[in-house]
Amino acid sequence: MSPLPVFDDQLLQDFMNGFYGYGNYSGDYWFVGMEEGGGNSFENIDKRLKDWNHRDRLELEDIVEYHAKIGAEKYFGIYPKLQPTWNRLIRIALSAEGQDIIHKEEVRAYQQAHLGRHTSNNCLLELLPLPSPSLGHWLYAQHSKLPCLRSREAYMSYAQRRATHLQLRIQEFKPKAVIFYSVNPAYISWWKSIAGVEFEEKLIDRDRMYIGKNKQTVFAIVRHPVARGVKNEYFHQVGKIIARY
Repeated sequence: MSPLPVFDDQLLQDFMNGFYGYGNYSGDYWFVGMEEGGGNSFENIDKRLKDWNHRDRLELEDIVEYHAKIGAEKYFGIYPKLQPTWNRLIRIALSAEGQDIIHKEEVRAYQQAHLGRHTSNNCLLELLPLPSPSLGHWLYAQHSKLPCLRSREAYMSYAQRRATHLQLRIQEFKPKAVIFYSVNPAYISWWKSIAGVEFEEKLIDRDRMYIGKNKQTVFAIVRHPVARGVKNEYFHQVGKIIARY
């Protein structure tokens, strides 16, 4: 039986320290999630690491250029497939900008040209640095000797470092709105720590969200875009609430 392939642990460590997501910190709308999806094989993750390394180890990548490198062009071609998470985040941004009715093709056009680009008005960020298809999926321990990757529980030690970094970036760039997506109690505590403001709960139909602000930025904590039962209208209303707040 041949040995399992292994990551370049120094590169893996550098990626965990240095890569935060996609887009433009100078944009008005920042979307912060738990961790990026994908990464369901050693080969996929290894390619991501090596392409990031070859592309100058950027803190924020251009989502179209980077996904073209890792073989995920289907979300950005001539007629891109709608990505379920991005679909709902885009609806928040469009609603926050005052658009009352949002058609699917407008979302598709935004994903194709305006989401997570270096020239865009938004960025997509992650609390945790490594891609994973689900919370129950953890292949890193098999392919790395880094102690912090022995288990998902050990890996959570990275959250504090990155939360502090995101807080500093918010203070530096002062975005119009920061939208954290997940109302899982384990993550709400991190969102509150990053924002550093008091939140109030609001109900949209029977779905909850939380909102707060400081002098420069509105912060919202919303349901995950692919949470069971959540509808497009919820995200449209989130955008409208952000615009009014």
